[in-house]
Amino acid sequence: STLHAADYCGAQACKLWVENIIIKDHISNLEPNELRRLTENARACHADPLYEAASEELAKRAPVDVLAKTDSQVLAEIVDRHVEKRQSRTQELAVVTVNGKLLIYDSATGSNLQTLDAHGDCINCVAYSFDSSMIATASRDHTARLWNTDTY
Repeated sequence: STLHAADYCGAQACKLWVENIIIKDHISNLEPNELRRLTENARACHADPLYEAASEELAKRAPVDVLAKTDSQVLAEIVDRHVEKRQSRTQELAVVTVNGKLLIYDSATGSNLQTLDAHGDCINCVAYSFDSSMIATASRDHTARLWNTDTY
């Protein structure tokens, strides 16, 4: 095979290029849950080229229900690496309630910008992505959700 020939000749750049083509071809044919499992396993095994390609593909085409089942560290890295970044952002503050509401406030004025019925039970944690384009919430109802701050 081309990969073995490149390896035999010591052509590392060629070998990496061929590996990347094989990886992308393989992951493009996986259904979303298989892709999620592959992404998590690649991260756990420190298979960086596979993890990078799989997480990028997962960010592009996985439905929210599949992403909700994703390991929290993998999900955070997907959001940080592959979700389009915004240039400017008002200063917003996310507040959660014991009855599952997510409240978004303008921290400069204190006004309530948005109230969302986020979960069916107490929200245990909330976090913004580093660029504030996404909010992640996790609840006692055993669900995790991602919120696009442009559309909520």
